[in-house]
Amino acid sequence: MNEEEIIKLIKSKSQAIGENLLLSTELTEIKDKIEEFLDRNLKGEGLLSLRYRKFKLPSKPRTLWSDTSGFPMGGENWLKPYVDFFEQYITEKKIINRLEDEKLWVESRTQGNEQHLLIGDKQHDGQKVHLIFGETGEIRIDKKDQPPAEVFRKVESVLTKSDGSAVKSTLEFFKEKID
Repeated sequence: MNEEEIIKLIKSKSQAIGENLLLSTELTEIKDKIEEFLDRNLKGEGLLSLRYRKFKLPSKPRTLWSDTSGFPMGGENWLKPYVDFFEQYITEKKIINRLEDEKLWVESRTQGNEQHLLIGDKQHDGQKVHLIFGETGEIRIDKKDQPPAEVFRKVESVLTKSDGSAVKSTLEFFKEKID
């Protein structure tokens, strides 16, 4: 399974897991799919990979106990560490692209379901604008950074849906008050 399929699996089963509606065998199948993904993707010397390696040590058995009807006892807590490792993997995964010219630099960072756009003016002490594009098309401004009007006038976000239709969002900035 790829990460999108794991996300769909977790979302589709989370309420049933929380209400203890899945049999132990069904919960084990979900855990096995998440674990297989993590085993493939959490390798190397990164901190998360090292934590996962320690978590998986055979000296720490993680037994799922069931009642007489086949439902797990504490199943949500048994599965939680696997879901947590998966969510941390998604959160830490970043794709960074950078462009620059004589006056500006632009960096795009995709992390999880958001895209962060950082724009800086090379001629003003490293000041930057930080815009966040969410999965629903909204545009947010990171409050810690400089106001966007200092660098540019307008930001547009275009999302293309699977059927080919587009959703466009625009955020405009004005330096002067318009009456």
